[in-house]
Amino acid sequence: MLSELFGMGMMRKRLLVSWLSLIASVLAPGQDAMAGPGERCAELAASPFEPAYADHPQRIADLQRAIAVCKTDQAAEPDNAANAAWLGRAYLEAFDVRAAVAYLQRAAAGNHAIGTALYATYLLDSPHVEADPSRAVAMLRPLAEAGIAPAQHGLGRAYDFGYGVEADPQRAAIYYRLAADQGYSRAKATLSSLYELGLGVEQDYGKALRWAREAASQNDPYGIWQLAWLHERGLGTEQDRAEAAKLYQRGADLGDPLAINQLGHIYAEGVGTTIDEVRAIALFSRAAAAGEPLAIANLGQMYLLGKGVAADPAYAAELLLKAAELGEPTAMASLGHLHATGEGVSLDYGQALHWTLKAADLGEPIAWNNLGNHYEKGLGVPRDLVLARQWYQRALDAGVELARKGLADVSNLENPN
Repeated sequence: MLSELFGMGMMRKRLLVSWLSLIASVLAPGQDAMAGPGERCAELAASPFEPAYADHPQRIADLQRAIAVCKTDQAAEPDNAANAAWLGRAYLEAFDVRAAVAYLQRAAAGNHAIGTALYATYLLDSPHVEADPSRAVAMLRPLAEAGIAPAQHGLGRAYDFGYGVEADPQRAAIYYRLAADQGYSRAKATLSSLYELGLGVEQDYGKALRWAREAASQNDPYGIWQLAWLHERGLGTEQDRAEAAKLYQRGADLGDPLAINQLGHIYAEGVGTTIDEVRAIALFSRAAAAGEPLAIANLGQMYLLGKGVAADPAYAAELLLKAAELGEPTAMASLGHLHATGEGVSLDYGQALHWTLKAADLGEPIAWNNLGNHYEKGLGVPRDLVLARQWYQRALDAGVELARKGLADVSNLENPN
């Protein structure tokens, strides 16, 4: 049960400038981009997808220096859109998304193409900015059609998740591939995930592994995470949990909250190592402090179950509510369960049903099991054994063994003799 909860289980009017002017901002750096102190920021943090800086690495070599220099340059020239874009890019690599989005928004306002592409991608759906997917798509499309890799990746994401457009997995894969073929490491990592899951492409673990390796070789944190995941699960390669742990550690060393969270899971569950709940708490806390919703949920679970810390259901509920409000389905399911039992929160079947339904709608199997329990016992809904059986069966088909007992209980109620 605990491993399931810990399992992993990311305008229309806004386009005021012309399509050609957006392209021009990429094809030729503006005068401000190369003037005075901006040259220092450019040297450290400009994107290789800007023609004048094609020899730059995708990951910034000296991240802290880049942030310091670009902040100084931005303060000297607050209206310099290029500096804002480069500083935003640096903050993205430092996993400070809130700061990154603020600077990328300035870059987009100044029509800097890379800044616009990165900002619009977050505008699709992010807790750090008020989402406006239709506007985001309108910003991304002309840049993607002009061949700008980060915009192609962003537009792929729109079609992948149906942000501002009708979901189209095949078209998403096409845009991701266009960006990947230009060397964009984030698109390579995403393609790996598509091939792993068979979304928009034919499922192929070998290709998933190849794309993950390519992204990881460019030191892309999500590529490293994806490669670790494939090793942990034995997909496209022999299962090697030790290698997975090394890769998660590599991602954690880059500051990736997802990798830090997954290391916490490894120590909490003893996956390929001895259980170390205190270390798990420290890792979950670190990732949670960075705002990773799954880590916040996992930290809540540790406090709820008293693993590595004294049990504190009330504090656990606070953490789970925070993660649920950030959109984490496992937290929603757990919060619903707490309201159904009154543990750490008030007994409230209405709230229990509310959070359980939200998690179920997001595809969380534990929530499907819990909905079965709601309908079996009539908690917040009229008792309906037919629906209870359907939800339990769906959860069992997804691998939730707990649902097997629910199905047996429904059978006993249907046939009391």
